[in-house]
Amino acid sequence: MIDGTQTEYTNETLYFGDFAQLTGGRLPPQCILIRTPETQALGEVSSSLALADSGDLFLLFNAAKTAVDSSQGQGLYGELMDCAARSRSLEQVANLAAARLGNSVVLLDTDFKVLTHSTVYPIEDPLWAENIRLGYCTYEFVNAVRQLDEVKNAAMTSDPVVVTCYASPLRKLSSKIFINGKLTGIVLMLEKETPISSAHMQLLPVISAAAGDSIARYAPYLIPGNTAYDKLLYDLLIGASPEEIAPRIATLKFSPHLCALCIRQTRYLGQRHLKEDTATELVRRLPQTRFTFHEGGIAALVPLGDAPDLQDEQRTALEAFAQDEHLRIGVSNVFFRPENFAKRYAQARRALELSARLNPGESVCRYADCLFYDLLDKTGEGESLGLYCHPALSLLSRYDHENGGDLYHTLETYLECDCSVKKTAEKLYIHRNSLNYRLERIQELTRIQLDSSHTRFLLSMSYMIDHFIGHDL
Repeated sequence: MIDGTQTEYTNETLYFGDFAQLTGGRLPPQCILIRTPETQALGEVSSSLALADSGDLFLLFNAAKTAVDSSQGQGLYGELMDCAARSRSLEQVANLAAARLGNSVVLLDTDFKVLTHSTVYPIEDPLWAENIRLGYCTYEFVNAVRQLDEVKNAAMTSDPVVVTCYASPLRKLSSKIFINGKLTGIVLMLEKETPISSAHMQLLPVISAAAGDSIARYAPYLIPGNTAYDKLLYDLLIGASPEEIAPRIATLKFSPHLCALCIRQTRYLGQRHLKEDTATELVRRLPQTRFTFHEGGIAALVPLGDAPDLQDEQRTALEAFAQDEHLRIGVSNVFFRPENFAKRYAQARRALELSARLNPGESVCRYADCLFYDLLDKTGEGESLGLYCHPALSLLSRYDHENGGDLYHTLETYLECDCSVKKTAEKLYIHRNSLNYRLERIQELTRIQLDSSHTRFLLSMSYMIDHFIGHDL
């Protein structure tokens, strides 16, 4: 609008106003002015001037602004889809959207799992920085958001909704993502660099439409599973309490014995491969397995029937599955109540963490094999754990060092073979007489009684501590 303050005019702008407010009577490159006798004469000789009655000027201005804003949105949709087609990356789409909005953007699925987020501007809001770090929003957070009036009362359209909550200092602008008419996720803009404006309100639905079409065309694996089992497992993992989940569990069927798996890729083949190929192969090899996607991998619930542990054919299937799909798989202890899935999944994940440190070559890692190491790790004692080792180990270690012997390893192997001379000799590739000589020498040096079950327990525990703190290397 011409207001008498303009001293320069640009070729890219259409001006509206009164001829009397033009600086020096100079016409802008293109303008619409109120019709007067003076402007009527100018209009007859100028092709860049249009005239309007004074009562129509603001109507024309608003119509032009709406047309420009609409064309900008259409242009942005094309930009975003071109970006998606070129990069096949949802993150690049989010970055382009953030650049156009002047604020950070986060894309979520209907479970409030973080699909991607922009990196154009730093996300410093503590709550959303933590959500992004985790890759998902906690069950408590999701429930709190769903109770907000602006969320509960929002229409099932992509119309933008301004959201505020006490836990975050930033206002948010959200727009629902639909794919083929089905709600699939949310585009969230964090108000920080640029205050929420009418331009944001007009552009965010365009961004949500482009996000939905980009997911449908290039990343359909990001669409969350919608079975009752998928939803149940995921809610348990993000913090739903057993009491809240109990009514849903009552409507589903579960095996009397269960175990949880934590499945991670050792060779990164991408989330598409994990969600479309690896997950399908898991169910083919272990039928009736239920799963969801969590922390960049697969969290699975395996039915064991009446067996107290994985059966031999299941173990064999898991070993082959891990090798073929380039995976490491953590296996929890057996459990009976599906509401304990999150705790048992934590065991499976812990098995992966500990075995990566202690037995990095293992592809299928059972928590039962490393639960003692988990107990040691939770003590927080570190090197001082060595004080709890039986003194026989340090005596044998020093003797071996000074004399070039192998008594420390011999005793460890003997204990691992349940004190069987035959099995130990075969494992060490030595004659039984040689082994008996070593065992006699071990008892002479340490004064231990190997026929005592208590002594054998203390020695076995001590070897595990040594292995855990690295003294056996």
